[in-house]
Amino acid sequence: MSESHPSPFPTALLLDTSFLRTLGGPGSDPYRAFVEYVRTEGRELFLTRGVVEELTEQRGYISVDWVDRADTTEWITLAGAVQPGVRVHDGPRAGEVMDRVHERLARFEQTDPDELRKTDSELPAVGVMLLGSTSHDAVGILMDDRNAERAISGVIENSYYEGRIRVIDVWTAIEYMELQLG
Repeated sequence: MSESHPSPFPTALLLDTSFLRTLGGPGSDPYRAFVEYVRTEGRELFLTRGVVEELTEQRGYISVDWVDRADTTEWITLAGAVQPGVRVHDGPRAGEVMDRVHERLARFEQTDPDELRKTDSELPAVGVMLLGSTSHDAVGILMDDRNAERAISGVIENSYYEGRIRVIDVWTAIEYMELQLG
């Protein structure tokens, strides 16, 4: 499950569509706290290809155009395609992480894996890639989806990535950020 005490907060943050939808827009206090925290604390945000696809499909339902922001700001980056063979030290390869999360999530959702989108399972795989290709010591996955949180945490647990790829739910993240901002 997600962490109850996310300190120290990861410097790289992967954003799930569920997180962005729950966060709201510029008129909401959570949105303002999130943006202020990210900018003042120097956090780097990443959007995966799956999240970009979902955001594009939901344009008009989410008040902020995060894809446009990624094109026009330095603090949001569009992550590249998952490289399934990437691994860090003795951790499982990105593709293995993605497949295992996808299988677990399909069981939790009681859905045929072939019919389930890979957006959520892509997040920890991109986390593996970020650990292997950037100077970030930890990657946070910010989301508001209990089943996906459980699936990701269950795969990451007891692997090299435990503590390095961290699932943090939306309200825990916002509460932590508001406390840090004072």
